[in-house]
Amino acid sequence: MATAVQFHTFDEMAAVLSENTPHALVQDWWSRLERVIRDICARLGASPRENISIVIDKYLSQHPAAPQELIRELHTMRELRNRCAHGEAPPITADEARSFAHRAWTVGWDLAVKDEKLSSNSAMDSDTYSAPLRAPDSARHRER
Repeated sequence: MATAVQFHTFDEMAAVLSENTPHALVQDWWSRLERVIRDICARLGASPRENISIVIDKYLSQHPAAPQELIRELHTMRELRNRCAHGEAPPITADEARSFAHRAWTVGWDLAVKDEKLSSNSAMDSDTYSAPLRAPDSARHRER
């Protein structure tokens, strides 16, 4: 019986998956990024069932950690993910899939870190406790 491949780094995982399942890699990493966006925006009043496009425009666009260039980039990323998920995907090279996954990973990590810092500063200013945002599982591995 063959043993399962175990990845030790983001790059190892992305290299294998981008060659074998580039569209799935795009969908997977969009899902992880979307979870970070939804976690941040839930504290700003976003409903868990709200369309992610609306969440980005209505809530994340008001967050100090999300400049307008990032909002535009997130919509472009979301559109590619949707095309992959709904059978309209253009051919995606392994490099494009790897780049998408890496960008989703870094954007999610950066948003989570900036949001946590802002939440911590806000909590200290108001003498109230605000639970820190937990960074995506994949991003926490980068620290090790």
